[in-house]
Amino acid sequence: MCAPHILVRVTARTTNLLGALALGLADAVDAVARDQAREGGPAGAALCVVAHEPGLSIEQLRRALGLSHPGAVRLIDRLAAEGSVERRATRDKRAVALHLTASGARRVRTILGERRRALAAALTPLSPRERGVLDRLLAKMLRALPRSDAHALAICRFCEGDACNPCPVGEALEEKARQTPGYTLR
Repeated sequence: MCAPHILVRVTARTTNLLGALALGLADAVDAVARDQAREGGPAGAALCVVAHEPGLSIEQLRRALGLSHPGAVRLIDRLAAEGSVERRATRDKRAVALHLTASGARRVRTILGERRRALAAALTPLSPRERGVLDRLLAKMLRALPRSDAHALAICRFCEGDACNPCPVGEALEEKARQTPGYTLR
């Protein structure tokens, strides 16, 4: 049996290593999005979220990106002006549905392709067996993360939707919906 101080040291090291890796990978993805988007900040993430959820509202986008409503509106104004996103009417006259244009879709493919290359570089030291183990562990960890639909969209804002099938974040939300009376997926 491990002494308690050994367990604490291992846990502190593991959590610290995970935190450093998470930040390093997040910085790499952020740099890719910044390089490929015509403006910094959340523009690249916004394009990817709209690609992931065509027809979402500005409110849904705002929540996924952690922006204020006026900030999200200004961001969409800029992305629409540059020809990457278009607003479409909905039955609810108070909201619009956001969709990518052909130009926006090309930008998203570039962002996600560059993201994939940046993240794949971090996996190169691992053997195929280690990658398989990591895949299972990552899916298990991701299932524990989403607190809400908006949080799930935030987690998956740079995801390549079809690459992650079945999606552990989506599975977690479906499980939450089955276990929580009155909870509906949006």
